[in-house]
Amino acid sequence: MKKALAVLALSLFVLPAMAATSMAHIQPGSCEKPAWPRESLRALEKGRVIVAFLVGADGKLNETTVLRSSGFARLDRASVEGLALCQFKPAIEDGKPIAAWARIAYVWSFENQGLSSSELSAMERSARQGAAASQFELGKIYLSGRAGKRNVEAGTQWIRRAADQGLAGAQVAMALTQISSTRFNNASDETVDWLRKAAAQDHPAGQYLLARVLMAQGKMAEAQPLMDRAVAQQHPEAMSLAGVQLLDSGRSEDLPRATALLQQAAAKGDNNAHWMLAESYAIGRGLPQSNELAVEHFRPAAIAGIGPAQRELGLAYANGKGIKQDAALAKLWRDAADETDKRKARAESEAQANPDK
Repeated sequence: MKKALAVLALSLFVLPAMAATSMAHIQPGSCEKPAWPRESLRALEKGRVIVAFLVGADGKLNETTVLRSSGFARLDRASVEGLALCQFKPAIEDGKPIAAWARIAYVWSFENQGLSSSELSAMERSARQGAAASQFELGKIYLSGRAGKRNVEAGTQWIRRAADQGLAGAQVAMALTQISSTRFNNASDETVDWLRKAAAQDHPAGQYLLARVLMAQGKMAEAQPLMDRAVAQQHPEAMSLAGVQLLDSGRSEDLPRATALLQQAAAKGDNNAHWMLAESYAIGRGLPQSNELAVEHFRPAAIAGIGPAQRELGLAYANGKGIKQDAALAKLWRDAADETDKRKARAESEAQANPDK
């Protein structure tokens, strides 16, 4: 299998905060880029992973932690496993080697990972013959760049053809080409129409997204049955939102149901649910107070890039609440939270400047 990982950035810092003569680093040429997990390649998973690693004074890799997830556990794991195969040089301070943390950013992109010409031809032949599933997959491949250069126009056209044939997943995908999965107040009539078609086929993501659009339009009576149906089908984001709504009700009798929904959503990988459960464990809201269990849920939320969770995890390391005190990791997570806040501020500024996008 081709090596598919591009390392875009290597940012380093040393703790304690005193300046080092030289920083901890990977020895050039000491490790190869990790191979793309086959399942991830088939599922068109891509993204950026930031891994922090601790190099001991002896030059050995002592610890790693994912600071920012790609959104896919397989890619995160492959990044960490690939890093473990490297050789390292310790930081030097006052002429002596010291233990120090460093960070590396791995970017998994589809460059040089195109399908073979025979694979692409077979899929195109099936798509042209009218197979909706092939049309949908071909569209996603064009959009991802696995067919060579990313082709948004061709990808959208193939997905539209699958959607026109009634494939619910493609109908949801068409809606998501026109709206953000977190901004629902700018949905066009066409977007709503695609979501209605998918929801009518009992597609849970279609039901959830349509409910969110209707909620943004103030149509709660129409939205709630759709949300309830998505929850019944155990759609993670729907369960998470329903759990949060029950928590926000302020009624103690809603806490058991809210907690159960959040736990189910977290088990399915919803990171907002992890964040809310962490808060609940931290303050004993509907659950026994536990700093250890709070940290257990803060971590996936922090790795997913939820700024408040990153800051809380940093505080936990700083104070030794629920986890062994570690000033270096406290700084890592504080810095990550600061970076997240800056990205969020930039995104909000751009959204205000371009409200129709």
